[in-house]
Amino acid sequence: MLTRLHISSFVGLTIGVWLLALWIQGMPVLSADFVKPFGVVVGLISLFITIFNKYMWSWRMFRGWYVKRPDLRGTWKVELQSSWVDPETGEQVGPIVGYALIRQSLTFLSLRLMTKESRSVLVAHSIEQQEDDDLFELVGVYRNEPQIELQGVRSEIHHGSFALEVHGTPPYELQGHYWTDRATRGSMKLKERVKKLYDTYEHAHREMSN
Repeated sequence: MLTRLHISSFVGLTIGVWLLALWIQGMPVLSADFVKPFGVVVGLISLFITIFNKYMWSWRMFRGWYVKRPDLRGTWKVELQSSWVDPETGEQVGPIVGYALIRQSLTFLSLRLMTKESRSVLVAHSIEQQEDDDLFELVGVYRNEPQIELQGVRSEIHHGSFALEVHGTPPYELQGHYWTDRATRGSMKLKERVKKLYDTYEHAHREMSN
């Protein structure tokens, strides 16, 4: 996110280069009164950038030609199919249902994946545009923290990565695969998004399981 210092630097550099170009061309350079509104200009530009970064970037009028970034905000229902084998039964676990909370702006994205037994948070991510202008892929690295009573019993804190294709404009599904440092992997699908943000598994399950 651009700070006021960054914006001041860019505006000041633009003014300086413009005045230098006028001087080189032998044109009259404006007086010092010219830079008096500098603080007001920086303030207005800072306000506009803040509003655009948080709200306006997702407006339909900017989509595609000005902003190439899918709007993924909301709470998604998640289906996971893992290759993990339960050491007690020797059998592969069945599909795991969870929920993913995504908060997003133009320059920021957070994802919290919540299941009945653990939660995962993004450590790093990137939204990559594919060969088709309307096709994007969300890739990320995450940290998973099982519930404390499960740690040391059958599940430990671990890290993993994922790659999810974004389907639709606006997006209606994210689908792909994940890998972990426990040598497990699996498929992942996010679907049935709602705009409301649920920050716990219990809350999301209560509202979205019907």
